[in-house]
Amino acid sequence: MAQATLPRSIMTKPSWRRYMLRFSAAMASYIAVLVPVDYAAHHGLLPPAPWLYLAAVAPAIPVAVVVLIVLRYLQEEEDEYQRMLSIRAYVAATGLTLTVCTGWGFLQDFAGLPQISLHHVFVLFCVCQGFTTGWVKLRARG
Repeated sequence: MAQATLPRSIMTKPSWRRYMLRFSAAMASYIAVLVPVDYAAHHGLLPPAPWLYLAAVAPAIPVAVVVLIVLRYLQEEEDEYQRMLSIRAYVAATGLTLTVCTGWGFLQDFAGLPQISLHHVFVLFCVCQGFTTGWVKLRARG
């Protein structure tokens, strides 16, 4: 009887490894930029305008890089099925993030909940993306 070959794990695929390496580097740079800017802001060490604006938006640059990394991964993914699952997870994460942010906005406006800074949206999206990726992969198995 011939043995059926098991599908290759996504972890062993070159496109996934490149994605994880790029994503990890971008997230490390996000933290490396955010921590000193946050420290400077809380200790009154930020420069005056116009440099203040550059320093304030500097942590957003790695966020833009993460978006580009995701797009590049979707382009490099060889397996159309895996690509479709990843797209589903990203769309679901975007929808979940939008829903949570919109709901929180209404709670702020109508129920007096405290305001949350918009820079937390990226972190929320990353958490949602983790959940939706797991959810999409589990549903695909079954």
